[in-house]
Amino acid sequence: MTKNPNTSNDLAGRARALAGKTGIPYTTALESLRTPRAEQPAPAPGFVLTPEVERFVDGQGQINVEYDLRAFLAERAARRYDCHECGETVRTATDPTSVQFTVSVFDPDLNPGTHVMMTQYAHAACRPSAIRWAMPAEIPRQPHTAALDAGTDEDGERQIVRYDITAIAHLVPGDTPDGPPLPVLLLEAEVENYEPHPGLVEFFDSNLIEDGFTAGGIGDMGPHGWSLRLEHLGTGPLMPSWVAVRAATAPADADAGHGHFFLGDVELTDAWASAARDRGQVLLLVGPVGPHTELPDHVHLFNEAEDFLGLVDGGLVRGGWCPVDAPAAGHVRPPASERALTRA
Repeated sequence: MTKNPNTSNDLAGRARALAGKTGIPYTTALESLRTPRAEQPAPAPGFVLTPEVERFVDGQGQINVEYDLRAFLAERAARRYDCHECGETVRTATDPTSVQFTVSVFDPDLNPGTHVMMTQYAHAACRPSAIRWAMPAEIPRQPHTAALDAGTDEDGERQIVRYDITAIAHLVPGDTPDGPPLPVLLLEAEVENYEPHPGLVEFFDSNLIEDGFTAGGIGDMGPHGWSLRLEHLGTGPLMPSWVAVRAATAPADADAGHGHFFLGDVELTDAWASAARDRGQVLLLVGPVGPHTELPDHVHLFNEAEDFLGLVDGGLVRGGWCPVDAPAAGHVRPPASERALTRA
């Protein structure tokens, strides 16, 4: 029996590939492949946009965008460009023309808005309109600077105290013999541009207690608005592992996005990341807050739960269980779209 070429698996696969590449419905792609090219209607002059690009130009799915892409394209409807595929001149007034937008992906921690970073033009026959989603290639490095409002001075000037916070992850045995291991994130704070001073340590401590840490022992940070985002792709990724620790009182920034108590790269193991995700929470230890202005030199050598809990019992740090915030839809980069890497 001769297979009908119009219903073959090969045709269906090509239709799915065309639909995924251009954003058109699968049925439209299938009909386009079934129709001989000579019988297909020629597109009209001007910009020829795929449904995906049409939705983007209309502002669907964008966050914190202040430009009008319809007006942007209208201003360029009668210009000439060099096709970035074949190099010949494109006349949008007389030639069907495609547009490729390179767009920064919205991310609540790394990128607070959707921005068109680059626009390219081509003959529609050379390449269809498309969006290339740009994702950051660099992650903020430690230390992260956290700012605390110290009120006004005698002259009415607002006083802001800044702390440099570094983070290190530890995986320690469980608190019971057969219990799962404890993922610990130790956040060490040092006053920026100042010598350590007990008064500033006490000020830092009072802010931690106001933000939800208990005065003694270990509490639950979730009800107080704390959350932790964990990004770990496994061993050997192009992008480093990183952590975002969010506090409800940390102010959001127009350029940096979500307010952060800590944001930066952290050396993580697969075991630590798995333990954090399985538990759905991480033990945050933040300090120093006690009578000493720095943590013991050997603190990073601790490898038992009792060692870290001893820091809490000794009043050197504040401790709390912080829920892991699984990325929501706003975090996810379009999986089937073209990608581009950007560097600050």
